Amino acid sequence: MANFSTHISVAAAGAGLLSVLCLQVGLAEPREALMLALLGTIGGILPDIDLQHAYPSRIMFSLFAILAAFMVVFSSENNLSIVELWGVGLLTFGLIRFPIWMVFHEYTTHRGSIHSLVAALLFMFLMTAFAHHVMGESPFVAWLFGLFVFLGFVLHLVLDELYSVDFMNHRIKRSFGTALKILDWKKREKSTALVVATIIAWALVPDSHAFWDTLLSADTYRIIGARLLP
Repeated sequence: MANFSTHISVAAAGAGLLSVLCLQVGLAEPREALMLALLGTIGGILPDIDLQHAYPSRIMFSLFAILAAFMVVFSSENNLSIVELWGVGLLTFGLIRFPIWMVFHEYTTHRGSIHSLVAALLFMFLMTAFAHHVMGESPFVAWLFGLFVFLGFVLHLVLDELYSVDFMNHRIKRSFGTALKILDWKKREKSTALVVATIIAWALVPDSHAFWDTLLSADTYRIIGARLLP
């Protein structure tokens, strides 16, 4: 598998390039483009949150907690006092960083159910729903946020599979096939719970018709082609 620095570097590069594209073709405003770059990078390290109590897991949960705290604070009503906003932020951070982190590791194993395409869909739906219902983003922007998390997540899985192939010695390592998978079929109970959670998250997302119409439109790609080169 690829190491932590490789995952975060590749994810940051990929998300940065795509966020610039979105900005230049009018799919995102500057603030949103920055968020896209950040979310794509976070998506690129998400599959390793199940590294049982290893430092990447602590770093990632701390990052998620900080990001969630800022999102909640900046999405709160302006009539809250400064102390109340501080309290909301600290409560959000503490909840994610400690009890959720501990419970999460009680029920996950590395390269298990979380290391799958269904998990990528789950995190995409969760991000989309959070961006729309908590942050107050439009359905289009919310889906764009979710898509970047999904793309970063899948990039991580692909990298791990590539690192399972020793191209120099022309051999495949035993870890091949454990990273890029639809579900962890060996752990049916956990995989079933993951599917149920994904369906529930799907029910919470906003309407996606405008997003997919724009993303799949020939006009969008004509604009990209026109702006791609000098």
